[in-house]
Amino acid sequence: MALAEPPASEAVVDETPMNSRLELIHPVGPLPLGYVREAPAIWLVARERSARWPTEVLRSGTVTLHIEGQTFSGRAELITDPLEKERVLDLFRCKYGERQFARWYAHPARILRVRPPAEEDADGPSGRYRRWLAAEFDNVAEDYDRHITGNRVNRLLRDRSLAELRRSFASAHHLLEIGCGSGMETVPLLGDGHEVLCVDISERMLGVVREKARAAGLSEALRTVRLPAGRLAQLSEVVGDRPFDGAYSTYGAMNCEEEIGSVPSALFRLLAPGGRFVAGVYNRWCLFELVGYGLTGRWRRAFGRARSPIPVGSSRFCVDVFAYSVGEFRAYFDPWFRQERLEAVPVLLPPSDLVGYADRFSGRWDALSTLDRSLARRWPLRSLGDHFLLTFSRRPNVPPGAA
Repeated sequence: MALAEPPASEAVVDETPMNSRLELIHPVGPLPLGYVREAPAIWLVARERSARWPTEVLRSGTVTLHIEGQTFSGRAELITDPLEKERVLDLFRCKYGERQFARWYAHPARILRVRPPAEEDADGPSGRYRRWLAAEFDNVAEDYDRHITGNRVNRLLRDRSLAELRRSFASAHHLLEIGCGSGMETVPLLGDGHEVLCVDISERMLGVVREKARAAGLSEALRTVRLPAGRLAQLSEVVGDRPFDGAYSTYGAMNCEEEIGSVPSALFRLLAPGGRFVAGVYNRWCLFELVGYGLTGRWRRAFGRARSPIPVGSSRFCVDVFAYSVGEFRAYFDPWFRQERLEAVPVLLPPSDLVGYADRFSGRWDALSTLDRSLARRWPLRSLGDHFLLTFSRRPNVPPGAA
């Protein structure tokens, strides 16, 4: 889930000729943007991942534009289909010319389509949020691995979680992965001989995992289902009565889900008695940020994860996220599961968006990561990591009073 952190404030600079731009109506003032109009749609390009306006527009689902002397309100959508993106970029190239296109739009972070408003979604804001979430991860699916492998802290997170998964599932065979992303843990576990059913909100992420499994000759052990974590109860209609031996969800799906309260009971019914669930969760209280930002008097950043959700611009992710303390997350699962292990990931080393601090000590990285690991399971540090890994085991019986 890790992407570059947006800056604390955004200065919008657009050198597009005045007669070739529109104004996006925004609380901080009109934002001038280049555009292409292809009735009934208007196309916008966000050149930087750190730009906040696309996220704010996509979160709400609507946008108001001032264009050609008129005010236009419409529904905003993120375009993720590669062929459609290329077609739209060709429209920008034709409008602005090769030189200006190369300078402004050749490597866009997002392409948005604004269309006339449609009827309200039957599933309301929750449905809009899920469509936005799916579109954002569809948009980065092909490039997602680079964000992990290109950052030493992100690699450390995956190394730690994979080690815990291999320990927890040494005698398990049939596994459920909730929010598989690009399969950073899926493929190694398939290679270890496990069967894995992956669910993810993004069909493009699932496609990446299927292709990796095919290339490794492991496709027969993989199944995929497009499903958000909050609708995990629907999975029983797909998998039937065969229980899973274990389940896991690391560094993504649990923090992106608005309705996490429905997950524990659904997971209880999908797992065999005693089956383990390993969760990698974005922590509400991060020691490195509390101390680092606190010492410099940046208290808003030090306690920035206390907000719920943490909006884009205050977190380092491409979507709004919900952070949990260890106690908060454990309380959701306690009636159905009991805690076995807890580990901070990492606790002394910086979060992935501050990897520059870690890079300064690259020559001592192995020693520092070993020290971090040795302290990551000790109280109280185990509750103060950038993320935490919490391993549960399923209780044998349905909790009293549970449906």
